Amino acid sequence: MDSSPLTATDTTLIEHASEINERAFDPDFFDGAHIVAAAIRTTNGDMFSGVSLPANTGRASTCGEPVAIEQSAIAAGNRYDQIETCVAVEHPMPYKEIDEPSVIPPCGTCRELLADYGEDIRIIVPVDGENRVVRAIDLLPTRTW
Repeated sequence: MDSSPLTATDTTLIEHASEINERAFDPDFFDGAHIVAAAIRTTNGDMFSGVSLPANTGRASTCGEPVAIEQSAIAAGNRYDQIETCVAVEHPMPYKEIDEPSVIPPCGTCRELLADYGEDIRIIVPVDGENRVVRAIDLLPTRTW
């Protein structure tokens, strides 16, 4: 998979998602609710965010990326083709060996969603121990539709 280094605006987007993650995390709800925060940057440089929403019924749970895309960026009047970059950040949990928010790759469903909104959306993911940028479609190498 081809990847490229982060830009200064990518680093700012990670910082934005990390701040949202810290603010939204609730250790008393669902043993740690809103563990993931996602941030979207549009082509005009605006940033939008969303957090994961847990539910007892798994199907009702929602990842941070769709919330950031649909309920923040699109709801604010942006078009799908204005979504430029996406990052998801996970809150540190006691059972993991991290002590600060860290970039995580989108889940399979979010990979599909992101590619649907734009195969060339830049996705920030960890690659070999460092954060890098890949295209949304590169996270779905065998997609046939």
